[in-house]
Amino acid sequence: KNKPMLWYWIVPLLITIVMNFVLRKWQRPSLYGKGLLKDFIESRSKIVHEVYKPPLLCLNPFIQFYVRTMYEKPPSVNFLKSVLNLQDGGQVAFDEIELKDTTSIKSSPLQDTIVIVIPGLRESTHSPKIISTAYALLQNNASRVYILNARAACSIPLKSKCLTFAFGKYNHVNEAVDHVTTMYPEKKILLVGACLGSMQAIDYLSTPESNIDALLGAVCHSCTWELKPSESQDVSEPGYSLFTKKLVKDNIKRLLGYANDDERKLKEEIFEEYNIDIEQVKKSKTIWDLEEYFVAKITGLKNAQEYYYKISPKFKCHNVKKPLIVINSRDDSIIGVGLEKMDLAKFVTNPNMVLWSTAAGGHVSFIEGLRPVRSYLNRVIPESSLLLRQFVEETKQ
Repeated sequence: KNKPMLWYWIVPLLITIVMNFVLRKWQRPSLYGKGLLKDFIESRSKIVHEVYKPPLLCLNPFIQFYVRTMYEKPPSVNFLKSVLNLQDGGQVAFDEIELKDTTSIKSSPLQDTIVIVIPGLRESTHSPKIISTAYALLQNNASRVYILNARAACSIPLKSKCLTFAFGKYNHVNEAVDHVTTMYPEKKILLVGACLGSMQAIDYLSTPESNIDALLGAVCHSCTWELKPSESQDVSEPGYSLFTKKLVKDNIKRLLGYANDDERKLKEEIFEEYNIDIEQVKKSKTIWDLEEYFVAKITGLKNAQEYYYKISPKFKCHNVKKPLIVINSRDDSIIGVGLEKMDLAKFVTNPNMVLWSTAAGGHVSFIEGLRPVRSYLNRVIPESSLLLRQFVEETKQ
């Protein structure tokens, strides 16, 4: 009779958990940067002054990731398939996305801007996240939206010896920009990168040989700032372990598999030329293993540590010459060295760059509604693109 009922302590516990989540995760985004671009965004953006409120059901960043991956329903769009022929003999899918219903398009200065979206490692033209991004940009009056896929994505056969995401002189963003500039010389071009796609965009913007004259700049999200082999081997966190195992398994299949005899022969030549131990690659358990035994070798580098140094945007951002807005969550633990471990005020020193940092959001997720599942990114990316366009025009005057 005098014993406390079970709900006497369950209810306070639940209230404590919810209040802890709200206090830690429901916050306004923080802007980091030094220069006119940061001041411009702070004065013109509406979203940056709003509290980002992820649903209470998404207590963990990995829950956000899986909920968006599994349950987001992409809007209905038209796909215009095309292939971009590369100078090294390779090909990539360079598809255009169009709206089926144009009655909801908003009037905005983006009407003379062509957007090139660069997906991450597991995404492509038909991925719901990429379609949602393209749809949001087109609704905000972007002239055209192209999807620059990775090599061998979208059933495009491999025809060159570049098998994976490439950086520096192998970065095919340059050829995509040149291609669009040739077709539409009067238009401006904006890059939108996701995850590894954002790393390619930043690599392109920071490479002196890149043709950036036609570019307005780039809007990127879920970017890995600094990769380290030691951290890539850490799969102790359950959500990260599950994601890593699936990612490694998928990439082994993609890198070692082939669509036809010509592709099989080409890959056999590559494996022999770069001394790839196939059995060792098949035994890879972590991302670091895969990049140590395979990716670093075919890019001509000694090991994963050198590869990570070469591709980490942290060491390239100071060379970016065009406006760059990067949206990252501080609880994104998939991206290697997380933002919570970095001194952001010292890190973001280039006046051409602004880091838009939220307390929550996970990796490529940023869920803000469950019925239906919708992403904060589909509001932030169009607004950031518009602000970047306006900033470039106003600073010219």
